[in-house]
Amino acid sequence: MKPSSWIRGPFLPALLGSAEGFAIDPEPVLALDSFVRRLEDQRAGQQDVLAIWRWGEAIVPHGIGLPGQALASRRTLGEALATLARGFPLLQSDSSLTVDHHGDEVHVTYRVLDPRIWPRRADAELTLGLIRGICLRYGVTRDAVLDLGFEHPADRDLRALATYLGLRPRFDQPLNRIVLAARAMANPLRADLAVSAATEAEAALERGLNALRRQTPLSIQVQDLLLAHLDQGLVGQAQVAARLQMSERTLRRALAAEGRSFHDILAECRRIHAQALLARGELPLCEIALRLGYSDQSAFSRAFARWHGTAPRTLRRRTEP
Repeated sequence: MKPSSWIRGPFLPALLGSAEGFAIDPEPVLALDSFVRRLEDQRAGQQDVLAIWRWGEAIVPHGIGLPGQALASRRTLGEALATLARGFPLLQSDSSLTVDHHGDEVHVTYRVLDPRIWPRRADAELTLGLIRGICLRYGVTRDAVLDLGFEHPADRDLRALATYLGLRPRFDQPLNRIVLAARAMANPLRADLAVSAATEAEAALERGLNALRRQTPLSIQVQDLLLAHLDQGLVGQAQVAARLQMSERTLRRALAAEGRSFHDILAECRRIHAQALLARGELPLCEIALRLGYSDQSAFSRAFARWHGTAPRTLRRRTEP
């Protein structure tokens, strides 16, 4: 039985140094908030600022289960990253990993969708390290890594990381992101690495994704879409229905069958995201309003008053140390 939010894969026990708290389903499975918290504790105990990043780089494809097995069969970096993004829901729930092309650049972005799971610095470093490890399998040179951003604030001397990567990371970004030169997408797998059989791995990945879709309630799919795209203005029922490839009427009826409504799910996503952003304290209220998909700060403040009976500024003062 998996936790409601989870991460799974053969790499987990070795990474965390203990099997405590794992479910076997048939791979090791751990609650996502527990994983992030335990990894954060590991980070706090490390003198080497590169430790978590290097752990991510060292994860071999088969260590992340079905997505990794399919990834290992890909002949170019572009195919490998696309496979990772497609298969990522089998590795980790309530999270987003995307690969987007922007002219001469490719943006690989990652974040945990639940804003209440925080801090999550080590998780971001591990996952971006994993992505760079995949890039290294395809011979990506340092000059092809154009930018690196983290959603958390800088909290330690990062000269070693900047030297190691050949660029200075940026912090307090909306997403964790690696920007690669688009030309690197054609890079072939290094000659010293073997390509796995593609047909069997792809079929297993597709079976796993189909089974996950059947098991995931529609209300959770809607929630994840909203949390992933609130800051891009994806707050309309018609937009979400289109993303799910169904009509608005079908979406309403299916949610009603689960005892939920689109309006309630949207309000809950906004409420928990607002509380988390206010508790962190670094964003102005106008920016929080935009990230929640409101047209302006006053609309956000009115909604917040309905949820909590008080103004967002008041709650922020209460949570300040």
